[in-house]
Amino acid sequence: MTLPHDLAVKLAKPIRLLASDSKGEAFAALCAIARLLQAYQQSFHTLAEHVENGGGLSEADKQRISAAIESARIEGYAEGVKAAESKQHGTGAFRNTDGTLEWTEVALYVQREKRRLPEKHHEFVDDMASRTVYGREPTPKQHQYLHSLFYKLGGKIT
Repeated sequence: MTLPHDLAVKLAKPIRLLASDSKGEAFAALCAIARLLQAYQQSFHTLAEHVENGGGLSEADKQRISAAIESARIEGYAEGVKAAESKQHGTGAFRNTDGTLEWTEVALYVQREKRRLPEKHHEFVDDMASRTVYGREPTPKQHQYLHSLFYKLGGKIT
């Protein structure tokens, strides 16, 4: 049998007072505990069982808590896997077969960060970004130039 939570909270103070150096204060605390237990129609035996059972968690409570912990662990693991994959491969949906970024993502990244580049690169960057709308692939030289700007801006292809 377990004690009601509100009774357990009320018993905390007089139980602590049992450790008092004053014998009168300790005896008064013991009497207070007896009155509280009687008011809630409980006994010292119930209090002892409550202490033995670690606060009186029922098996159903323990199973519910265990299930909540397992659910949180599974959810946390899934989020961790997702974060690791995003870190390794980026969040973009389109990847080359070797795992590198698609040129369209590189172009859009460079365009977002073009303010950090000298003015002479802005027209090229905007042209590459506009090609992403129509899916027009850049020439090999344009690829090289675009990726060199990407690296200059601190982009990494993993």
